[in-house]
This record gives sequence, C-alpha cells and structure tokens, in this order.
Amino acid sequence: MMRLQAARVVAVVSALGWLVLPGFGLIDLAVTWSPEWPQVLEAGWGLFFSVIVAGPFVLVALRPDRLRAAAAQLGVAVGALAVAAIVTWEPRLIGLAGLIVAEAGVVGFLARGRRRVAVDERATTSTGWSRPLLAITLLGGVPWLAYTWQMLELDRRDAPVDLTLGIDHYAVQGAVGLAMVGLGVLAVGWPVGRRLLSVTVGITAAYFGIVSFGWPGSAGGVDPRWSVAAILWGATVIVAGWLWPPRASPSDRAAERATFPAGR
Repeated sequence: MMRLQAARVVAVVSALGWLVLPGFGLIDLAVTWSPEWPQVLEAGWGLFFSVIVAGPFVLVALRPDRLRAAAAQLGVAVGALAVAAIVTWEPRLIGLAGLIVAEAGVVGFLARGRRRVAVDERATTSTGWSRPLLAITLLGGVPWLAYTWQMLELDRRDAPVDLTLGIDHYAVQGAVGLAMVGLGVLAVGWPVGRRLLSVTVGITAAYFGIVSFGWPGSAGGVDPRWSVAAILWGATVIVAGWLWPPRASPSDRAAERATFPAGR
C-alpha cells in the first residue's frame, strides 16, 4: 500500500511539473487565445506537455492499474521528442525526454505490485484490431506527417517565432504531429490502451484545429479547411476508440489487473 501511495504522489508531482514547470503546459494553453502570442505554436506546446505527457501521470495517480497504457503513451511522447531533437538539433529536447523517462521509471517501479499474479501468456497479448480506427488513422497519418516535416523544416531554418526553455516551438510542433501518428497506430492494434490513446489523439487534434481555425495565419497553423478537418478527425478518433469494437477482451483486462494489482 505504501508503495502504491508513493507512486501516486510521484505521478501527481510529475503531472504538475509538466502542467506548470518545467513543462509550461497549462501556461502555454492559457495564451492560445491571446493576440499577443503565436497562438497555434502555444497550443502545440501546451497540448504536448499537458495532454500527451501530463495526462498519463494523472491517469496513473487515479488508476494505477492503467500503468501499461500510460507508459505506452509516454514512450511515444519520448520517441517523438527524440526524433524532433535529432532532426532539428534541439538538444534541450533530449533533456526533457530524459526527465520524462526518469519520472515514468520511478512511477512504474513504485506502481508495480510487489506480489505478481501468474497469467497465461495468451491473456497478455492483445489481438483485437480495430478496422475503423485503422482507416481513420491512415486517413490522417499522411497529413500529420506532412505537417511534421513542415514544422521541423521551419525549425531547421533557425528563424524561431517563439522560444520556451531555449527550445524553438516549431520542434515541439513537429513532435505533436509525430505523436498523433504514433499514438493512433498503437491504438489500432492494442485494445488495452485504445481508450486512453484515442482520447489523447482526439483532444489534441481537435483543439489544434479549433485554435488554427480561430487564428488564421498564425504561425504553425493550417488553412481553415485543414483546421476543420483536424477537428472532425479528432472527434472521429475518439468515437472509434470508445464505441467501435473490438475492445480489450476480458482476459486482457484481467491480465492488466493481475500484473498491476490496484491497492497494493
């Protein structure tokens, strides 16, 4: 019980860090409707560190038995930051990625139950592919990758519009696009994490589209047609992830609870 409570405390502290400092997640989201800031770039940074990074820590604090799904989302976030850092040579992004890994490692170590329950190997393997979600992810994957390339290229031109912690927002904007594709693909074939991943993708895409539509011409934004497409795509991803089968099987959910027993 003590380890579980410690895991929750560390998860809460980690989430607050990404929401406020050093993540600036909520701080950047708070200025997405201010004419004094590059609204879409602020939204991208805020969404990445509030929804994609802080979100899994909040989930573990509330539901330690969802550790696997949270860890998978954080893994995609770290990978997206690493790729953006390498392509744009933003070494400070590697530091942020390393901090995510360290925090996730501590939470994971504490949250894993001290007493393991043996489970059948077949029960821990998700086999439920969602064809509707696959089609939706493929439909949005190409535009998101094209957007990612554009944002990373803008960073490489070394003409920053906005900096946080000395990091060009265009690099994180590119990481947002990579994360959308990575999380979407993972959600397609992994029922255990599908709901978390689809909600993350949906909220991020929809809010990006709303801000981009509300501030036409803002740095990092897209034209109104693509903004509306992002909103609709995000909403459809959430619907597909939550309402359309297949979902996790009873054995999959039992394996999750057995491997990470709540209350231990």
